[in-house]
Amino acid sequence: MSETTGRRIQFVSVFFLIAVAAFGSGLAVARYETWPFHWIQASAHAIESLIEFGAIVPEGRRVEAPAEASRERFTVHAPQHPLAGFIAYLGSDDRAAEYAAWLYDVNGHLLHRWPIDYLALDPSGPASGVTSPHAFDVLADGSALVSFDGGDVMARIDACGKPIWVENGIFPHALTRADDGSYWVWRAAGSHYAQYHYLRNFDPASGRSLREIGLIEDVIQKMGSHAAIFGVRHDHGFEQVSSDPENRASVDFFHPNDVDVLRADLAPLFPDFAPGDLLLSFREIDLIAVLDPATGRLRWWNHGPWLYQHDPDFTADGKISVYSNNSNRGRSEILKIDPATRHVTNELHRGNLFFYSESMGTHQYLPDGSVLITVPDEGRVLLSSAAGELLVEINNVSSNSPKHNEHVENAVWLPAGYFEQLPACDTTG
Repeated sequence: MSETTGRRIQFVSVFFLIAVAAFGSGLAVARYETWPFHWIQASAHAIESLIEFGAIVPEGRRVEAPAEASRERFTVHAPQHPLAGFIAYLGSDDRAAEYAAWLYDVNGHLLHRWPIDYLALDPSGPASGVTSPHAFDVLADGSALVSFDGGDVMARIDACGKPIWVENGIFPHALTRADDGSYWVWRAAGSHYAQYHYLRNFDPASGRSLREIGLIEDVIQKMGSHAAIFGVRHDHGFEQVSSDPENRASVDFFHPNDVDVLRADLAPLFPDFAPGDLLLSFREIDLIAVLDPATGRLRWWNHGPWLYQHDPDFTADGKISVYSNNSNRGRSEILKIDPATRHVTNELHRGNLFFYSESMGTHQYLPDGSVLITVPDEGRVLLSSAAGELLVEINNVSSNSPKHNEHVENAVWLPAGYFEQLPACDTTG
């Protein structure tokens, strides 16, 4: 073998070894999300954002509006409908490069805006790097409760968005008021993808925890063979955080995303349940269940036909309504189930209502039977009649890309006379 040939073989061998090392390093970076994984990920998103929007938009903040969506922020489709009260919704505000919540009257007049600045509540920033809010509720004094999809705090803010109190912890999903004025919320332990989750009952005046119920310790591990309802054995070796960052779904068995409280005025319509019972949603296993918080026992449960659902609610007709995301099927629905007969209906199917959100989403039935629906992946809030006809449409229209909407996270209807006085922010002090 000539000297030239030997050098070539050496060069090719070295090049091959470098290529193998680079490939292996790349696999390790992707698998374990080590440096420079997040930098590469952020750079890729920036390039995609520039191509789609002509600007770098934070991931998840801008979405494609449906072709039929109004390009006005607030559109009344049925002015004859006798709607009263207020609508507050939470979403991305590209005008201010932050998140915010807006309060409208039912005629579309803007009454107030709450700025939502995560770093004002948690200056160190979220461990996940995600600052988007998720749950939101308005109190009668004009303050608001807010939790965060990837954040490490929950807070009560005043009308100017300034913290009244901040509670450390991972509270990534919905919160619900009980008859006594306290609230229930899910708290995750260790990670947003934890298996250990806790139902926390807290005081909205102070944020102080009143009690907690452990999904693993107080419910599943005490169920014996009935734990199969959750798709696991009661003695499974549960984990708090994923040891494999690439495969978080292997740890996120349940993904509890909502809790609703059976109010005393609705309890007579649900004879198998008791006032204060908790209606729970577990997205990953298409499960909704009713829990007795005093004993930790399930009174009732059902898997599907909803898929990757959010926000089950007790309703005034003795049924349970469910926001069925129907992920990967192109159309979401609001379904109802009679807990006594387990008969499932889609009461909105006859109308012209079409919406789809692969993830997230809330709904709220109003006293007249209409329903307020949040569609995060379309950047819209819809008010539908009981028959599925569109009454009001709110689009969080992007000021920088009018064909798009900014993301919305939540919406709530508030009755006329709800406020002690309309929220206002005095910025002169």
